[in-house]
Amino acid sequence: MSQTTYCTNCGKKISITARFCRFCGSPISRSQAESPAPSSPSQSSMEYVPSPRPTRPSQPEPIEKIPDAIVDILYARKRKTQIKGELKSLLKEVEELSKKVEIGLIDDTESAKKTSAIQNKISALQDEQKGLETQPLDLEVLSETEKKWNERLEKLNEKNRAGAVSQAVYNSLKDEYSAELATTQRKIAMEERKSKRWLVDLQKEVRELETKVESLKVRSEIEEQGNKELGKKVDELSRLRIKKATAAEVLTEILQDIN
Repeated sequence: MSQTTYCTNCGKKISITARFCRFCGSPISRSQAESPAPSSPSQSSMEYVPSPRPTRPSQPEPIEKIPDAIVDILYARKRKTQIKGELKSLLKEVEELSKKVEIGLIDDTESAKKTSAIQNKISALQDEQKGLETQPLDLEVLSETEKKWNERLEKLNEKNRAGAVSQAVYNSLKDEYSAELATTQRKIAMEERKSKRWLVDLQKEVRELETKVESLKVRSEIEEQGNKELGKKVDELSRLRIKKATAAEVLTEILQDIN
């Protein structure tokens, strides 16, 4: 039977090996973890049981506005996938043109003209693709690190069950890995909280941009103005809206994968 203790914050019963309370997320100090509990096998012979991630950081920090660089990274992920699909479609068009020439549906001149236009699109997409930079977010890196520490603890437990490690070495490594895992989980909680706030802000910005674009379009129609600057502004805001909306979509997927 696992030894237990009580959280000093909420009073709920928790595992003596927990680094955080699974009910309120409060950190569990070593002295608290060693407090008396119902009699059971000695703590030194116990295996580590991973505790749930803390649901909140112990010391909340102000959350910065999502950096433009992060928006670009999130957008680049989805855009790279879209470009692959677009390139595949364009190459298929080139093949179809060649077949039409072979069976006489179009002449060489028309085929060459259309093929040139498609090649220009392909070159533009390839240039755009080269300019897109992607990398994992800190939240994703930390999630992989958490898996690593859990895997190491599980392997250590397997050795302990098989009697392939002394109790002293087992306890030492268990404490080391558990401490690393707890630190990683605290960081994950903070990054997850930050990412969720970023998502809310992005969704709000998308709605605001949609309103601005619609307002400019309606104004142009009502005032019957063929203002080029107004048209450029609409295009600029529309592109920004697409980028923000795409970033929000990708961030949502990341948060779902993490959980």
